[in-house]
Amino acid sequence: MTKQHWMGIIAGILFTSAVNAQVGRLEWHQSIELPSVQQGKAHIGLAGPIAGVTGDCLLIAGGANFPHLPPWEGGTKEIQKEVFIYRKEGAGLRLAAQDSLSVAVAYAASLSLSDGLLVIGGETTGGKTAACRLIKYDSYAKKITVLDFPNLPFPLANMGAVAHGNKLFVAGGETPDAVSDQVLQLDLENLEKGWVCIGKLPYAVSHLQLLSNSPNDLYLLGGRKAHSERPSTLYHELWCSTDTGITWSKRTDIPFSAAAGTACVLSDQGIWLLSADRGNTFHQVEALIFDAKKETNPLQRQKLIDAKNKLQINHPGFGRAIWRYDLHSNKWSRMGDLPSNGPVTTTAVVWDDMIILPSGEIKAGVRTPEILVATFSNK
Repeated sequence: MTKQHWMGIIAGILFTSAVNAQVGRLEWHQSIELPSVQQGKAHIGLAGPIAGVTGDCLLIAGGANFPHLPPWEGGTKEIQKEVFIYRKEGAGLRLAAQDSLSVAVAYAASLSLSDGLLVIGGETTGGKTAACRLIKYDSYAKKITVLDFPNLPFPLANMGAVAHGNKLFVAGGETPDAVSDQVLQLDLENLEKGWVCIGKLPYAVSHLQLLSNSPNDLYLLGGRKAHSERPSTLYHELWCSTDTGITWSKRTDIPFSAAAGTACVLSDQGIWLLSADRGNTFHQVEALIFDAKKETNPLQRQKLIDAKNKLQINHPGFGRAIWRYDLHSNKWSRMGDLPSNGPVTTTAVVWDDMIILPSGEIKAGVRTPEILVATFSNK
């Protein structure tokens, strides 16, 4: 073997080691819990909360839960108004203030902008909404202020959203009577133009992740689509758009179906998928619900409802596995575990080198008050 050949092999090994060394890691810290809100009663957590950074504070607000009884005991879902403001304290968070929203909202998209936290659409007590509002925190008054932003062209909830540069993008989501396949864009330098449709997704989908790692590239991960007469379709696809949402090409599939997950792009050029509903119990529950609706025999219908309730009560949770997609090698890799059950239907907040998973759903109908906090390092 020639000297040049050996040099090529050594260079290849060194290059491979350098690439592998760039893969980051997450160090999880002691979690904190949402504060008690009523008569000292412990918080039960929120699904679909508003979450993001405004100024030098983290804001967690709104969301929905079952404050009195779980759904299998006839409990009613309620949309909340509370606002919790946190500041950094070492490697963790400290509650700095509390406030209240004028309109309760859940399942909105949250985008941390330079001048505030933008809340896009969502669900209110009156149904899905097209309203968009910018929330700021006044540290002197210890109160939030809310400014109106251009409304979406139609009510929307459980969609994907991302900001890069002066453009905001919203993709998919649930309308009052369907699932959307549209990609909407808002130019922050031309707010008068409002939200415009610039393209379509490969299929209609809600409960997806929309991420970005450059001025042009958008990534669509997982999600689901509800059907009127049969269980939902859950997706394991990963798609990329290199022209800001106009056209899409398929990338390497996620190793499992991934709906209502939490994900983020980090500085090691990886998409980190921190949690997701893989749909096993979800599909079984949906199938029993559809069967119960069609059943005419009251006794048989109640048996189906009881079986559905049992599945929900014994839901195993969404697991703790963390996965990473390498944007260079186009491969998925297992990257360890969360410190506790993975929350879905929440937003992964990236705040400098801090990664935050604020509350969320950990089993069917069950929320967690935990706020998971990690430090990211790619050294």
